Amino acid sequence: MFDILVQIDLETLRTVRQVSEVIPVILGLAISYLAYTAYRQNRSRPMLYIAVGFILVLFVQAPLALILIYLLELPTPVLNTILQLPEFAGLGLILYGLWVPRRD
Repeated sequence: MFDILVQIDLETLRTVRQVSEVIPVILGLAISYLAYTAYRQNRSRPMLYIAVGFILVLFVQAPLALILIYLLELPTPVLNTILQLPEFAGLGLILYGLWVPRRD
């Protein structure tokens, strides 16, 4: 009986976790859209960096992982390193966009 309860709880937890992974994607998409809209309205180059940064951080890793896993058989540490590169680049662009002074 305890095994059945643990299995149900683990399945519920797995479902909740999968649903909760959608929330950052939706928030990231909203932030990217708002930053890109601000760039289009004001021609503010820093907002473009922020928009591209969020896209790299939130939307490049999963497709890249699928491509690399199915096309190349790489060791896990190498695969993880490659998958972190877009995240680092995106975070760098976000930081740069926030740090660069705005030119009027």
